[in-house]
Amino acid sequence: MFYRMFGLATLALGMFVCATALAEDAKEGTHDGKVVSISGDKLVMTNAEGKEHSHTLARGVKLTLDGKACEAAQLKAGTRIRVTTEGADKQLATRVDGLDKNPDFAASSRRDGKLVSITAKKLVMTGAVGSAEHTCILAIDAQITCDGKVCKAADLKPGMRVRVTTGNEAPSDATQVEALDKNADFTRI
Repeated sequence: MFYRMFGLATLALGMFVCATALAEDAKEGTHDGKVVSISGDKLVMTNAEGKEHSHTLARGVKLTLDGKACEAAQLKAGTRIRVTTEGADKQLATRVDGLDKNPDFAASSRRDGKLVSITAKKLVMTGAVGSAEHTCILAIDAQITCDGKVCKAADLKPGMRVRVTTGNEAPSDATQVEALDKNADFTRI
């Protein structure tokens, strides 16, 4: 009985730590808003409070619209976006995800790190900073990819760079796992 209760307490603590770490990373490296204008290497956007600010687009910036690669011209004024910055330069955008039709835009969090282990039901990873381990439960319908191709959890190997996406309804449940083995267009870890 003691071991069963200890196991449940450990699982609950792991889920809490993963959810907390995911929320912190989403605040530090990404922020949401709307496009005001985008041209050349400059993005002007408003944040959630409506305050306008700008970013320089990194060379090789990854631009998407509703999950598909796009050109800057497709990110029209008013399009909801999530901007990812890297390192100390919070003005340099390395990724801009436009969401025109996706209602779950604000209800997800992402975390980058390295894979420690993965089973059909559980993923253990370290964060991008430090070596603390985080555990997430894989949702039944979790989408798993490696270098942009659909794969199985068993195809992922320890040490691979991963980006895990969770939703607010179940912040410890991973709904998407993007593993990168050879793709250089991934946030450096």
